Amino acid sequence: MASSTKYLIDASAIYPLILKLREKVLLYEDNFVILDLTIYEVGNVVWKEYQRGKIRDPTSVMKMFEEIMGGVEKLNIGKGMLEIFEIAAKNNITFYDASYIYIARKRGLKLVTEDHDLLNFPEAISLETMFKELKIQ
Repeated sequence: MASSTKYLIDASAIYPLILKLREKVLLYEDNFVILDLTIYEVGNVVWKEYQRGKIRDPTSVMKMFEEIMGGVEKLNIGKGMLEIFEIAAKNNITFYDASYIYIARKRGLKLVTEDHDLLNFPEAISLETMFKELKIQ
């Protein structure tokens, strides 16, 4: 199941990735990296879904995400704020989205996203494409 390719999973791809793979996601965790800010974004989504009544047991959901994301390498932007700002300004995207592009470029990663704006970048691929590359049915 190991691949030499590393995939940077953004917040828009985490939930559908887990829905598709369930516990099998742990078999592929060495192929995945996330940004440290992805943890906050996932937590915020769970909180909002709980507030809307779409999640009844947020503790179980958070424990699941914590277990799955706990073994995944977490990256941060380091001293890349200016470069990220320049990517954001040049491409009219949020700083948040630009941080994913920046890290993908800097680390030579494929950015896995379901965000249509980010899919316009050459570094970005959809979950479906990643599943094909990893031969996941």
